Amino acid sequence: MVIRVLLDADGPDAATAAVSTTVEINTTDPRWPAWFVEAVAFQAEEAARRLRDEILAQQAITDDGPAPLAAVAPAAGAGR
Repeated sequence: MVIRVLLDADGPDAATAAVSTTVEINTTDPRWPAWFVEAVAFQAEEAARRLRDEILAQQAITDDGPAPLAAVAPAAGAGR
């Protein structure tokens, strides 16, 4: 099974940035659920770093250290 993880952010000036990655899962391994969670968490962390780098390159935020996700992405509303 192949899972695609996509992070997408819209800036206040209508600029957008997106990064994606894929994770391949061997579902015949009995430990696959734990490995899946670990792999997705690692890939999401890497994708978030790449997204931040892309946003910094677009000068959407200043490089004052790590930016919280809430600073670059709108808050999810109820039911999302």
